[in-house]
Amino acid sequence: MKLNLDTSFFSVVCELGRTLYTPELELADMHKRQLVEDIKTGQLEQVRAILEFNPVEGWCSDITEDVLSAAFPDMQDSDNDPAGENVGYRNERIDGQLAGVARRIAA
Repeated sequence: MKLNLDTSFFSVVCELGRTLYTPELELADMHKRQLVEDIKTGQLEQVRAILEFNPVEGWCSDITEDVLSAAFPDMQDSDNDPAGENVGYRNERIDGQLAGVARRIAA
């Protein structure tokens, strides 16, 4: 079976208790529509970050907010939260230090 690396791949970071992990994803199911569906149905829980990357082109993007907005469109309207109790998902994101990244290297 031939593998095409010049395509978008996705990595999801989830939290379980005080542990961060990346759930296994089948390559056949590795697309945004499936990620949105898996989050909606509870297959992926406590999502902290979703990264889209292309190894051949050498880029990586944080698409967490886009995917979560697609999975939960009713949460997008900030007017539904006048007290500000539901702050943006971006405030819950992890940084490199919390994820255990010792060094930063640009691709």
